[in-house]
Amino acid sequence: MLSERGPNPTKNSDALSTTEEASSVTDAKSVVVPSNRWFVLASVISSRTVYSLNWYNFAPALPLIGTDLGIDTFGLAVITSSFLLGAGLFQVPAGFIAAHWGNKNTSQLGMLILSISAIAEGLSPSFPYLFLSRLMLGVGASLFFSPAIGVLTPLFREQEEGFVIGLYNGAFSVGGGIGLWVWALIMNAPGFGWRIGLVLGGLIGLLFFVIGEVVVPRDKGSQPAYNSIRPVLKSRNIWVLAFGVLGLWGGTFTAAQFLPKFLHDIRGVALDTAGLLSSLLLFASMVGGPLGGFLSDRLRRRKEFILIPGVMASVLLGFIGVVPVDGLWFLIPTIGFLYAMVFSTMYASASQYPEVGHRYAPLGISLMNSVHILGAVSIPIGYALAVKYSGADLAGWFFVSSLALVLMMIVTTLQEPFRAKDPQMVNPDRS
Repeated sequence: MLSERGPNPTKNSDALSTTEEASSVTDAKSVVVPSNRWFVLASVISSRTVYSLNWYNFAPALPLIGTDLGIDTFGLAVITSSFLLGAGLFQVPAGFIAAHWGNKNTSQLGMLILSISAIAEGLSPSFPYLFLSRLMLGVGASLFFSPAIGVLTPLFREQEEGFVIGLYNGAFSVGGGIGLWVWALIMNAPGFGWRIGLVLGGLIGLLFFVIGEVVVPRDKGSQPAYNSIRPVLKSRNIWVLAFGVLGLWGGTFTAAQFLPKFLHDIRGVALDTAGLLSSLLLFASMVGGPLGGFLSDRLRRRKEFILIPGVMASVLLGFIGVVPVDGLWFLIPTIGFLYAMVFSTMYASASQYPEVGHRYAPLGISLMNSVHILGAVSIPIGYALAVKYSGADLAGWFFVSSLALVLMMIVTTLQEPFRAKDPQMVNPDRS
C-alpha cells in the first residue's frame, strides 16, 4: 500500500501512512458490513422515530400531569428541563462508551434505557419519580443518538452518507410529529389518559429494541487506547462545527418553544392553528434533511451545504417578529427546511475527517451535540430577557437571529470534509 503513495516517500510520511492504514484497518474490522444493510437502516430509522416520539409525546401530557399530580408550571418546566440535562451531560460519555464498547451495544443500551424510562414516566406517582424518569430518558437518548449514526455510516459509501443521515434526521421529525399530534389524541381519548400514552410509547420502544437486537450486526474490534481518542478531542473541525452551529441549534429550539405562545398572545392566532403552524418547523425538516444530505453527497460540497443554508436560516429567524401571519406559513417551514439541511450535512461530515473516521464518529458527533444542547440552554433565556427589557417580541427574535448569524461565521474556517483525507490513502471503510 505504501507504493501507491509515490516512488520516494519520506521516512515521516511512511510512518504517518502506516499509522493511518492501521487505523483504517482497525475501523474496518470494528463493523461487519451486512448484505442486508437496508434492513439495518430501516431498523435504526424506526428506532430513531420512536426515540423522537418519546421525546415529544411528553408535551401534550404536561397539562394533564399538572392537574393529576398537582404540579405547577415551574415544576413542569423543571421536569421538562431534566430531559435536556440528561441528554446534554451524557453526550460525550456516550461517545466514549461507543468507542470502547461498540456502536450497536451503546445505541441498543440507550434504546432500552429510553423505553424503560418512558414506561416509568407513565407509572410515576409524584414529582421526584417523574423528574428522575425524564432525566433517565434523556440519558438513554444520548446513548442512542450518535452511536446509532456510527452503526449506519460504515454500511454506505462516502457519497451516500449525507442522504442516509438525512433520512435519519427526517425520522426524528416524523416521530416528533406523531408524539405531538397522535399522542395528544390518545391521551385525551376516553379511557386512556397521559399514563397509558407514556407507557405505550415505552412499550413501542421495547419492541424496536428487540428488532434492533436481531437485525443490527454485532460489534467487533479491540478497545481503543486513549491516545487514539485524543485526536478526536483535539479536532479543530469538530469544535468549529460545535460552536459555529450552536446559535442556529439554540435559535430553532427557542423558536419551537416560544412560537405557539408568540402566535397566540401577540398575533392573535387560535391555539390549534398556532400549534399547526409551529409544527411546520419540524415537518419541513423531513424534506430538507434528506435533500441536503443527497446534494452534499452528489456535489461533494459539505461545507457549502452547512454554511449557506445556515446563514439563510439564521437571518430568517429574525423575520419571525415582522412577517405577517400569512407569510409565516411560508417562513416557518423554510427555516425548518434549511435547518435540516445544515444538520444532516454536519453529522455526515464527522467521519470524513482523518482524526475521527468511522470508528470515532460517534464521539465527534457527541462532542458537537453536547455543545449544542448545553450551550443552547441560555439562548431561550436571552430571548426572554430581550423581550422583557425591550417590551417587544421583535427584540427577542432579533437577538436569536443575530447570535446564530455571528456564530455561523465560524464555519467559514471549516476544512471541506471531502478534501480532508489524502486522496491516495486506501481506506477499507469506504469500499
